[in-house]
Parts: sequence; C-alpha cells; structure tokens
Amino acid sequence: MNSKMIKVIGMAATLIGIGVNLITDWVDDQKMDEKIDKKVNEALAKKEAEES
Repeated sequence: MNSKMIKVIGMAATLIGIGVNLITDWVDDQKMDEKIDKKVNEALAKKEAEES
C-alpha cells in the first residue's frame, strides 16, 4: 500500500511540475508579447512625431 501511495504522489508531483513549466512558459510568452507591443508602439509614435 505504501509503495502505491508513493508512486501516486510521485506521479502527481511530476504532473504538477509539468503544469508549472507550461504556465511559466506561457507567462514568459505573454511578457515578451507585451514588450514587443510596447516597442512597436514607441517606434510608431517616434516615426509619426518625425513625420509631423
């Protein structure tokens, strides 16, 4: 019984770890998208200011 419980806990820990990694990757992607949007908007604003 103890060995089954240990296997279940190990499997759960593995799944939780995979889930955390996926969430971390998603958050990093969102942060990168936000930085890209900010830089693009800054570049467009600068270009518009130079043209006017």
